[in-house]
Amino acid sequence: MIPARAFLCAVALLAAAAPSRAAITCGVSVTAVTVVYDPTSGAQNVTTGSYTINCNRLISDPATLNWTLAANDGLQPATGLNRVQNGTGQRYTYDTFRTPTSKWGSTAALRFLGTLNFGGALTASTTGPFDIVMAAGQAAQPAGTYTDTVTATLRTGATVLNTATFGVTVLTTNTCQISAPPGNVTFTYASFQGSAAAASTTYGVRCTTALPYTMALDATSGTLLGLNYSLAIAPSTSGTGTGATQTYNINGTIAAGQAGTCSTAFCTANEIRTLTLSW
Repeated sequence: MIPARAFLCAVALLAAAAPSRAAITCGVSVTAVTVVYDPTSGAQNVTTGSYTINCNRLISDPATLNWTLAANDGLQPATGLNRVQNGTGQRYTYDTFRTPTSKWGSTAALRFLGTLNFGGALTASTTGPFDIVMAAGQAAQPAGTYTDTVTATLRTGATVLNTATFGVTVLTTNTCQISAPPGNVTFTYASFQGSAAAASTTYGVRCTTALPYTMALDATSGTLLGLNYSLAIAPSTSGTGTGATQTYNINGTIAAGQAGTCSTAFCTANEIRTLTLSW
């Protein structure tokens, strides 16, 4: 028979040898999405949002994490579809998509999935797009604002890591939005070069059907590093809404033969311009 004191000592040694483990912690955020919708348009309406996953680990935790991200059918579901609703109960249907042809939903087959690689770091993140899709030709409801709230759930295997809600707002009033913001107009220029330098960026405007609108920059010319540049919106500074995104360019030019003020081998400078959409 083992003496009681020796038995208790062995238990204590086993307990001291048991390793401690820490779980990887994650947060998820999803952008709110605003849709300008015209039920009389013959084209479906697609508006893009994005999700972001941020995770933290201890050095003793695994260097990779397999994850999935699900989305439910919102507050007013109807046979697998989401619905936005106004203050008096009228509704429009919409759906969430991972790709143009793959729905984003709550079952395992409809979730985003991926592997987060920490490498040697203690933090890692990933981001990606999703689409809010509204079918064309829905019965026209009273003009106004329609809303819904969707819950996204981040998992690893069957374990829920975090949840986030995001709003979906559908506007059916006469309104416009810059549905795809412009990027940078980036020039590359050498002093006294013999030809003009050109650069451009695109942006998208979505307005309700038959609504006239105009666009303007706060300035169409300026100077950077002693180089005079000019900007212009193309193909026009005005348009009429169709309920779908209409694409425009901001084209920039720096004329040839300018010396500039750069005194080193390579210089950079930037200036912010403001694009205004009016209707």
